[in-house]
Amino acid sequence: MARRRPRHPANPRSPADGRPTVAGPAPPIRLLATDLDGTLLDRRYAISPANYQAVRDLRTAGIQLVPATGRQYRVSAGYAFALGLDGLMIFQNGAVTKELVSRLPLHFQTLPPALVPVVAAAGRAAGCSPVLFGDPHGTGRLYLEERAVGQERMLRFLELSRTAVTVVRDLERLAGLDVLQAMFSGSVADMRRLAACFRTRFGDDIRVLLTEYPDRDLTLLDVMHPDVNKGAALRRVARTLGIPMDQVAAAGDNFNDRDMLAAAALPMVMGNADPDLRTAFPTAVLPDCEADGLAWGIWRYVLDRPDRIAEWFPERPEPVT
Repeated sequence: MARRRPRHPANPRSPADGRPTVAGPAPPIRLLATDLDGTLLDRRYAISPANYQAVRDLRTAGIQLVPATGRQYRVSAGYAFALGLDGLMIFQNGAVTKELVSRLPLHFQTLPPALVPVVAAAGRAAGCSPVLFGDPHGTGRLYLEERAVGQERMLRFLELSRTAVTVVRDLERLAGLDVLQAMFSGSVADMRRLAACFRTRFGDDIRVLLTEYPDRDLTLLDVMHPDVNKGAALRRVARTLGIPMDQVAAAGDNFNDRDMLAAAALPMVMGNADPDLRTAFPTAVLPDCEADGLAWGIWRYVLDRPDRIAEWFPERPEPVT
């Protein structure tokens, strides 16, 4: 069956000398980076049949798929293996990029050691102890204070990772540990206030990333090295694979995906994303993750498969262009 060139919109970048560019046909997408929770996964943390099929179609077309998540290897690599992936994957919001099979890191970036106890103390003073993430060479370990405060909302997450949790009396005593991130959790309002506090106090010495779930009034706040984000990790992966950024697409649903979406030539935002994120990246706003939005976006913008859309979304005709 003959295929038309996918109709994804170009994301032209002006040359350094400021001369106007002449828009031409967008080059074909060769790499798609996708977030997990709220994008590839539905709200039950499952991959839908439609998303499975869309990924199979991507691989048949020779397009690389690189998952990019805020999770550690231990609690996320299984999704990649379920899809038959065996290449690179971005973990912990870009702090670690690993080869899936060998677990060897392509790159990792830790927090400056001197900042770890200071950040931990600042969070504790605000009523929220951190969970520290380490072990960049393995599957990931978590370090939690014996008398942690303000982490009630993290209990389910910690239960999923219980075999990797080390409880310590005092986080400040973990000298020499490779700390990739410090995570805090709480209500949306509380974590926004804590983020503002961190940014005011530490400025450009750290990066603060918020992952918000307003329907649950839950926010995960990550403190990381200032150079860490999914966008930088995606550029690194593209260079490693020899793929220009104008042939890269990205899909996401939350604020920790913003840099990755900005780096891609084709940014696709889920319908369940925050309105501010959908406004910032209006090029391709997809249906909700509960409505197989990622599959629809792959078939609509990356592969140009109206036959798949008609098969899986008979109630959603392809947009008129």
